[in-house]
Amino acid sequence: MLAAALAGSGDPGPLIVGSGAVAVVAGLFPVLWAPGRVGAVGPSVLAACAVSLLVTAGYRGPASGGIELWWLLEAVALLAPVVPAVRRLSPAAAFGHGTLLVAAVALLPLRIALWAEPPAPPVVTVKLCLGSALLACVVVGVGRYLRSMDTRARAAVVAERRAQRLDLARDLHDFAAHDVTGVVVLAQAAQVLAQKDPGRVVELLAGIEAAGRQALVTMDRTVQVFTADDADPEPRGSGAVATADRGAGRAAAGGAGARSLRRDLSELPALAERFTRSGSARVRLEAPAEAELAAVPAAISGLGYRLVVEALTNVRRHAPGAREVAIEVGPDRCGGRPALRVTVTDDGAPDGVGGSGGADGGVGGAGGTGGAGGVGVGLGGAEREGGGFGLAGLRERVEAAGGELTVGPGPEGGWRVDAVLPTEGVAGLGG
Repeated sequence: MLAAALAGSGDPGPLIVGSGAVAVVAGLFPVLWAPGRVGAVGPSVLAACAVSLLVTAGYRGPASGGIELWWLLEAVALLAPVVPAVRRLSPAAAFGHGTLLVAAVALLPLRIALWAEPPAPPVVTVKLCLGSALLACVVVGVGRYLRSMDTRARAAVVAERRAQRLDLARDLHDFAAHDVTGVVVLAQAAQVLAQKDPGRVVELLAGIEAAGRQALVTMDRTVQVFTADDADPEPRGSGAVATADRGAGRAAAGGAGARSLRRDLSELPALAERFTRSGSARVRLEAPAEAELAAVPAAISGLGYRLVVEALTNVRRHAPGAREVAIEVGPDRCGGRPALRVTVTDDGAPDGVGGSGGADGGVGGAGGTGGAGGVGVGLGGAEREGGGFGLAGLRERVEAAGGELTVGPGPEGGWRVDAVLPTEGVAGLGG
């Protein structure tokens, strides 16, 4: 074909049909036959551009015999792979292949303008080439736009996965750590009582088993919320569409897991009962009726529950000498808006100070004599404020909700965690 072009064959039919067919097949191959294969884009673009540019450079007319129809068809075939090339290839390859395609399309009018009878004026020839180049640049812009959308979609997926990992870490810290801490405290008490009162060790072992089962249930339910949508195949879309589909699937598939895992203020009675049963301290709960708690926004109710869990966990860790923990939930005002006040106060001494016996002969304070059958055990260690995903992390979430969190010594000793959470105009806090 190239030889025929250079020789200026009187019959342009074979050259036009042959070069057009090669360019069309090479240009449309990555679009129609291999739409999902990035590796097919580069060679196809190079083949189409090479054929088109060589024929354009070697063609010597005439500009007749239906060349206009094949010229249009070849232009469409060259424009077809522009979008996948610019969208899918690496930045350097996308720039190189895009430039070749724009050049091939921009030079196509020369086959007609230079060899028409009479030849087109230079100004007309330049305008035709510029118009073709502009059209190709518009298609390149479409590919560049889709590439940016793909980049944003990937970034959104990465951010979503990171948020899920952080939510999982928070849940494991806030809930599973609470139950595991109870297991540790009971195990320490069992070690102390093994020689003094072997009979009570059996009771503690039953408590350890119950606390361990509760920790397993908590972890299973926590993981279930984030893996409920894994049973469904991932949508095969791309970009923002696939991200939206995944989000919809997560909402639908994760609904059952979210409903089965209630982590809100309605669970406070069960939480208080488990904490008291572990022997750490007696819990006194003052909260509105369940119907009133059900009216609290889900985000605020969940955040309030997390605050109580974290406060009780810190009592176990840092104030094992506490005999009573008071949980108070009630209406309040925050910045002129209706709010919910959640307060957790213990009467324990800080780490390292001898404490009295636990509730009902339960686990006593660190270094304490044990009072009514109490046993001196404790975890000791970190500051009461905690870190990582503890109260420091909860403080950020409370402030994000427009509330206030105060942590410090109580008015009558012990430790006090006090949060005021607005219940109007609150956005979802997640997790």
